[in-house]
Amino acid sequence: MNISGLIRGLAGDAQAAEPKALELKVGQVVKGMVLQVGPEKDAVVNIGGVQVRAQLETPLKPGEVTMLQVQPESPGGQVVLKPLQPTAQISDGSLADIVKTMGLPDSPANRQLVQLLHQAGVTLTKENVQAFAKLQAQMPPNMPQEAWLPSAVIAFQKGLPMTPETVASVRQAVQGPPFHEVLEQLGQFAGRELEGNASLSPQSRELLQNVRQLVQQLRDTASLLLGAKPDGGERTQAAVQPGASAGAGAPAAAQPGAGAGGLYVEAQYHDSRCPGV
Repeated sequence: MNISGLIRGLAGDAQAAEPKALELKVGQVVKGMVLQVGPEKDAVVNIGGVQVRAQLETPLKPGEVTMLQVQPESPGGQVVLKPLQPTAQISDGSLADIVKTMGLPDSPANRQLVQLLHQAGVTLTKENVQAFAKLQAQMPPNMPQEAWLPSAVIAFQKGLPMTPETVASVRQAVQGPPFHEVLEQLGQFAGRELEGNASLSPQSRELLQNVRQLVQQLRDTASLLLGAKPDGGERTQAAVQPGASAGAGAPAAAQPGAGAGGLYVEAQYHDSRCPGV
């Protein structure tokens, strides 16, 4: 029996493992973990399982994982890496690698999603990108990413639930008409229907009347919040008959030039919210 051949077949030939090769191109975006940091911004970075000695344009701490963009080589031939900036455009080749790193299928929609998230300043972590990808699958297929993604980013930054309903609400608040215009349109609609639609059922007529009253109440409340005075509240007039005695709290002096038909006393409007007015 050939013992040596059997051993070689089981254990395999002892050969020195060849080092992995890593090709980096200028502009390429890679995911790297900082292992060591030395002087002069020198660092050892793990990129795809390969340790690369590089120079970091922006200081990073050991253990930090971030997306890095390959810069032109330094005069000494050393690789220069820079944390990916929101203003930087990610190349198609790098987008494909990032999408796969995030655990998503490499599709044009996912590539564009990653590109737009990066430009919006969202940190490209697996958790963040997958949250937006899940939301994207729930959005109407005929709605482009540019229509809903800015509102989704706002919801994400505010810690709101990442749902289509939340995005629609944020989109209405950010991109919709101002609140006072919505009130005006709603009030006009209710008025037109009440005055011009004789076929309204009693229930519909009652509903529209309630809507119109509610709109007016909201207008009045908005006026108070903005500090506006009620209609006709700028000044009030009290008529005092000639010869009538002034009661408690009545003005002591009459306005000059009052007509003979009555003595008109003018009292200035005082707003309790504005002392001294």
